[in-house]
Amino acid sequence: MNNELLNDLVLSVKSQNLHVLNVIVRQDGNIIAKHDFEEEKPTLLYSVSKTFTSMAVGIAINEGYFKISDLVIDFFPDIQHVPINEYLNEMTIHDLLCMGTGHAECPVMKADWNNGKEWDISQLFFQEPVIFKPGTHFTYNNASTYMLSKIISSTTGSNLNEYLDEKIFRHLDIPKPKWDTCPIGIPQGFSGLYLTAEQLSRFGQLILDKGMWKGKQLIPSSYIEQATSVQIKTNDFTPYFATADHHQGYGYQIWMNSYSNSYRMDGLYGQYVVMLPEKNAVITYISDEPQNMTGVLELTWDTLIEKL
Repeated sequence: MNNELLNDLVLSVKSQNLHVLNVIVRQDGNIIAKHDFEEEKPTLLYSVSKTFTSMAVGIAINEGYFKISDLVIDFFPDIQHVPINEYLNEMTIHDLLCMGTGHAECPVMKADWNNGKEWDISQLFFQEPVIFKPGTHFTYNNASTYMLSKIISSTTGSNLNEYLDEKIFRHLDIPKPKWDTCPIGIPQGFSGLYLTAEQLSRFGQLILDKGMWKGKQLIPSSYIEQATSVQIKTNDFTPYFATADHHQGYGYQIWMNSYSNSYRMDGLYGQYVVMLPEKNAVITYISDEPQNMTGVLELTWDTLIEKL
């Protein structure tokens, strides 16, 4: 271990008053540095959960449950009272993965989480107008990831958490984790997964290594190559917190970084797994930073990248 590697990062966290909880640096497959600002524990990963959903989809495609070109509408024959237009009929699994569904707004924004009755995000998804041709316009869309979770459930016979436990978690020696569900019991997919920083860093290593773990191919390498390359442009994604790291394009539930040939998992309040193939490195952050999430990500570029 070379925890001195993190000296500048620790100083920067304190000087910026960033609420980072845990940082882990892996290189060449091993943990080379680690710093715990607070004791490590299973933590809600927010949108980092999306990348796990994506990898479940890649495995399911490889196992023949469905194809990336399959039409979304075909998985939901019971959806009623939905205005079916040409664009909705064109939407595919690929469009769900890259958030190119054609929606202008995320349908989950209209969800009533205080409603005590059972309800389903898929109904909101289909009620939301599809105004862009699928695959042409990026809208950050939690509902698209939920739809992937539901498709996993309907095609594989296992829900997302059970499927990932069998296909990934147990191989990484991660006990079956908690995953928050929606009111009808489907794992959220877009959020809801709880892991420790060290467990999460193992998953980041798996992605960096193109799905290979201890000599076993857990995720098809060809799928990871697609997932970690630009599938849709994100130039029009302009929330108040957007930086250059939000405008490099989006893969399959994975963001591209401004640093060349690198990509990341990205979650609310500063949950990040930054994968740097040129450095053969993975940097994992667990945080609870409500004000300056991107400041956590930028610790990588400002304090670490030149030392790796």
